[in-house]
Amino acid sequence: MGSRVCTAAKGLASVKTASGRESKPSPRRAQTTLPAVGIALVLLTVVTALGLAMADSAITSADRTPDERRVAAATADLLVDADGPLTDRANVLSQSRVASFDAAALRRTAPPASEYAVAVELDGTRLAATGDTVDGTTIRRLVLVERRTRATVEPNGTSVTLPRRAENATVTITPPPGTSVWTVRANDRVLLHNGSGLRGTFAVDLPTYETTQLQFQTAGQLPDGSVRITYDAPRTTKATLAVTVDA
Repeated sequence: MGSRVCTAAKGLASVKTASGRESKPSPRRAQTTLPAVGIALVLLTVVTALGLAMADSAITSADRTPDERRVAAATADLLVDADGPLTDRANVLSQSRVASFDAAALRRTAPPASEYAVAVELDGTRLAATGDTVDGTTIRRLVLVERRTRATVEPNGTSVTLPRRAENATVTITPPPGTSVWTVRANDRVLLHNGSGLRGTFAVDLPTYETTQLQFQTAGQLPDGSVRITYDAPRTTKATLAVTVDA
């Protein structure tokens, strides 16, 4: 019985090749294979863990992205609204309001900014932020930014045209001896009148949404420099307002 077990063990320990020679397993090859299998298992574990982490991250991102987009769009719409904290009118931002906008104003005028991390940028320049928005969702709106500069013009003869939205206008009348300015009209509406003649500086109200032609009714010649009109002139530039929300 013992000899049979020994013979079987020998049969397992050696294999004859086609030429009749016995081939025995190489201990070195077995030692080399085991570490390779271990490395493969480690790599498989790492790849599986990374895959699960990425899947979990993707699910989390998918869950929060619609909410971020909704809040960002609502905040952007509020900021460019005609009654918004940055605008003079719909989609037209006031340069002075933009300059004074900060995180406190953002929280005060946009309620979502108190619950989420919200950042507002204008052409890449950050205006206000209520938190870190590195991984957030961004909504953009094309806008105009309006700033005002003081301008002075003189009439060509007895009339001059001012642009729309000219504000805070004053008319200075200094006619030479022998000349009187009786009446000043804006688009045929009487702004100033004095039968004895107008002289001095007068504040006048101009139409907001249309160009204004000022006309001067005079007696005698009205040389250059006799009348000056000073007003706040609007200047607009295109810009992109970006609102980013990170939930």
